[in-house]
Amino acid sequence: MDDDQLQAFLETDYDRVVRAVTAVCGDRQRAQDAVQDSLVDAWKRSRSLDDVGRWVTVAAINRARSRWRSHAAEQRAFERLATQRANRAHPEPEFFDARLAAALKSLPRAQRQVVALHYLMDLSIADIAGCLGSAEGTVKTHLHRGRAALRAALEPTAEREGDSRARS
Repeated sequence: MDDDQLQAFLETDYDRVVRAVTAVCGDRQRAQDAVQDSLVDAWKRSRSLDDVGRWVTVAAINRARSRWRSHAAEQRAFERLATQRANRAHPEPEFFDARLAAALKSLPRAQRQVVALHYLMDLSIADIAGCLGSAEGTVKTHLHRGRAALRAALEPTAEREGDSRARS
């Protein structure tokens, strides 16, 4: 990676990659550490990278995933994400509010990873499959189920009640 690639990444992709890794691992500080460590690895590479953002994203996610210790630690990290949003120096975009954080937290890890990579990083099904080492069909299934779960969690209660009455 050369100086121009690093500068371009920092100006255009850094915040977006940190948000995506945060959504996957549940803790902004851990995500920033993983992205920064991955940037150091990219900098040490002697050859130029075709897509620094994608390479750093995959490396950071793999790094963050390897640091997970237990399911309970992951749950505590998501609780901190939701409750400490106001204390952050770099607030998330408005779409990443407490309701969405709680809805993402409720998803199984595989669905949360796929949803975050697809919607926050704009990765294709094939790219997500390669990143996670899964089959494309598995990624499609996780994405479908994750979207359905998020839709159910985020739609207003009155609409759900009205739909259930209409079906009765």
